[in-house]
Amino acid sequence: MAELDATAARNQPYAPRGTNDVDAILKQDDADESLQRYKAQLLGAAAQGDRGDASDPQKPLVVTEFRVVFNSPAPDQVFHLDTRAGKDHLKKTGVAVKEGSEYKFRLSFRVQHEILPGLKYVNRLKRMGMKTAADELVIGSYAPQTEPHSFEFPRYDWLEAPKGMMYRGAYTASDRFVDGDGRTHLEYDYPVKVTK
Repeated sequence: MAELDATAARNQPYAPRGTNDVDAILKQDDADESLQRYKAQLLGAAAQGDRGDASDPQKPLVVTEFRVVFNSPAPDQVFHLDTRAGKDHLKKTGVAVKEGSEYKFRLSFRVQHEILPGLKYVNRLKRMGMKTAADELVIGSYAPQTEPHSFEFPRYDWLEAPKGMMYRGAYTASDRFVDGDGRTHLEYDYPVKVTK
């Protein structure tokens, strides 16, 4: 019977326990000085009161910049996603990549108001409604702070644009940021053009 209970427990989806509220975490075990130092080290600037922009109602994830970086002399393509104009520009113009070129995404983001546990970046690419690629990258867990964080996708390599007449044309990409609690914090679509 215990073996069946253990198997059932292993098959349950991960459900993190606890709180994402910085104040609640700091108040727990406040008599234990060494634990307070440890929490202050883990929470960084948030433990000192830096919870991001308190006047900004967006929360808790704000992607400030979406950049396409090429492994060639081609100039970067930059979109500022913390503004309505930047989001509209990305959705309207999209990203253009030359066939066979190597590129990656560099994203900068802020975390504010609460802790984001197990943040994951999900990138999907479709052509004529058919999924052609889907990738995920676990970015990590972040406490709120004013200073932005950044990451590259893929982390250690380059994406390669497909080559040939059959692969040129229009694609649709979608990016999504999901935390370990299953909450989607940001999702956006944009066109991708593979050119000759």
